[in-house]
Amino acid sequence: MIFYEQVAPDPDEPPGETYHAAVVTSVTPDGDVKLSQHTGSFQNVSLESREHVATRNHGEQRIHIVRPHPNWY
Repeated sequence: MIFYEQVAPDPDEPPGETYHAAVVTSVTPDGDVKLSQHTGSFQNVSLESREHVATRNHGEQRIHIVRPHPNWY
């Protein structure tokens, strides 16, 4: 899972707010992280391309990646 935390001031999202999440769907052999989120146009997109969209719409953000423990069900 990837969580987006707002860093820059934004009228809709105060700094420190975790406002969005995405699911990592794959990692390519060259290390490109692919993710999917709430719309069909954002299925298996590169994390790098999503960062540009998020920054353009909301300003600076901090990304938190959470990897589930293999024994979690």
